[in-house]
Amino acid sequence: MRIKNIIFYVICIWFANQTVSQTNNLSSSPYSSYGLGVTNSLNTGKINTLGYTGIAMTSNSFINNLNPAAYGSILPNSFFYDIGLKAETIILSESGDSESRINGNFSNLAFAFPLSKNSGAGITLLPYTNVGYNILGVETYIEGSNESFLSNINGTGGLSDLTLNYGYAIKNNFRIGVFGSYLFGSIEEEEIDIIGGIEIYTKEDNYYKGFRFGIGLQYELSDKISFGAITKFPTQLDGKQTQIVSIQKTEPIVNDEFDLDAFKLPLELGFGLHVKLNKTLFINIDYNRNFWNETGQNDYIGDYVDQDILGIGAEFTPNRNGFKYWKRIQYRTGFNIDNGYLSVNDTRINNYTFTFGVGLPMSRYNNSILNFGYSYGKKGLISNGLIQENYHLLNLNVSLEGHWFVKRKLN
Repeated sequence: MRIKNIIFYVICIWFANQTVSQTNNLSSSPYSSYGLGVTNSLNTGKINTLGYTGIAMTSNSFINNLNPAAYGSILPNSFFYDIGLKAETIILSESGDSESRINGNFSNLAFAFPLSKNSGAGITLLPYTNVGYNILGVETYIEGSNESFLSNINGTGGLSDLTLNYGYAIKNNFRIGVFGSYLFGSIEEEEIDIIGGIEIYTKEDNYYKGFRFGIGLQYELSDKISFGAITKFPTQLDGKQTQIVSIQKTEPIVNDEFDLDAFKLPLELGFGLHVKLNKTLFINIDYNRNFWNETGQNDYIGDYVDQDILGIGAEFTPNRNGFKYWKRIQYRTGFNIDNGYLSVNDTRINNYTFTFGVGLPMSRYNNSILNFGYSYGKKGLISNGLIQENYHLLNLNVSLEGHWFVKRKLN
């Protein structure tokens, strides 16, 4: 392995160690107050600009983290790195009022490499859920009286997803894969209740952790059509809470720690189709079904319901091997619609997103590329007491390919 690859690897490990704890302010969505927060959609490489699709795509030119079977297609001597950043503006609308919020942070870190001629592996670190909400002036009536008090509630944090993927090519056109994820992180909620001019301060730090496993496959029906499938098995995340209650933020009158009810994650099934229409254009179609009903969970304000996600993406490249730079630029677009896994007041919190982006090659001799993306979407409705989000998301993925264990040729 070249020394620069080792140095880059060490820097990325340090970066990952720093970002694991930097889960605050990853979201500005009021819907992140439900459950474990808003589920992260961003992933590695070009996936973010293809409507979050790619279950049937290989990993021979970038890291495809949507299907562990894809790692079986990594070419010998290739080593891939992928680092992502995001910036987001959210406009919240409710009954004629609106408010803008901005946040930005790390979106992913990933490595992938071959283990043999027919197998490959990879490690990814992604935010799994994002929490960031600020609710002011919540009025609550005291039971048995006409008196009320006001509360200000602030939530931050989220969970991270550290995943090890392995893929093996049984044949040139058939690959299988497995993955194991460690989900971990904390969600901190601070509440200030103002009762009779006295502030009662409550801080709850909820920490969750657990493992999740899954399998995937990819089959190339021809040199133009590929099929993929992924299964994520149900699991549960164990939780603990540390609670501190004080008056006027002085000495705590309550400082306790106790176990939380386990949070259950459902069985998830995904299917994908990748079609090369010609040498310059391909399309992806992905469908995912998440069986939340089977978990038997409900939130304090809503119910968990089965979720359907449909994504469509396309990429156009004038000439991948052309001498003119502009002909090697990759142009991408996509659409994703998600009917949501929460139902509040018998209304689903659905979401749809349009994605656009370009891939700017960094070399003619490898697959290193800068991926720029923009997404526009809407979540929720202005009805039944709900809030509608309009969001604009910018993301940058630096996707690099290196080569290791390659003998240099001397003249």
